[in-house]
Amino acid sequence: MTQTADPSFAARTTVEQVEEGDELAPKFDADGLLPVVTTAADGGEVLMLGYMNADALKRTIETGEAHYWSRSRQALWHKGATSGLVQKVVDMRIDDDQDAVWLAVEVAGSGASCHVGYRSCFYRSIPTGNPAGPGLTLQYREENKTFDPLDVYGDAPNPTKL
Repeated sequence: MTQTADPSFAARTTVEQVEEGDELAPKFDADGLLPVVTTAADGGEVLMLGYMNADALKRTIETGEAHYWSRSRQALWHKGATSGLVQKVVDMRIDDDQDAVWLAVEVAGSGASCHVGYRSCFYRSIPTGNPAGPGLTLQYREENKTFDPLDVYGDAPNPTKL
C-alpha cells in the first residue's frame, strides 16, 4: 500500500481501509495530483476536468470552494478568483480507491466554468464512426458563450499552453 506523504490525510494501510473505511487517504499520482471531474449541481452536466494536489484538496475541503492545481501554470488555482465565477462545492466525493475526486458545484455569475466563455469546458463533440485524422470536424454542442473572455480577463495571456 502506498503511504500518503501529507500528514493532513490518513496513511494508506490496507485495501479494506482505503475502499471500505471512513478515513480520507487519497492516492496522488507520481506528480502529486488527483484528477477531478466537476459537474453542475443543478443538472449533472460535466463542466470541467481538473487536478488537485494535496494543498488544493485541503483548501477545497476547508473553504467549500473549488481549488485546483494548474498543470500549465504550475500554481494553485482558486477557481473564479480572477473571473468571479467561483465554484461553490455542493457535494464532494472520492472514488473507491481514493485516486479521483468528483465535485458537484454551483457556479457564481453566469454559471460558466470554461475560461473560453462557454458553460462547460466540454463544449464540442468528436464525431465517431469515421477514420480519425486531419480534417476531422468537431461539432459545437454549446451555441453561445455565456461571457466574453476579453471582458473578464482583458488581453491577459491564455491560461493554457499549447
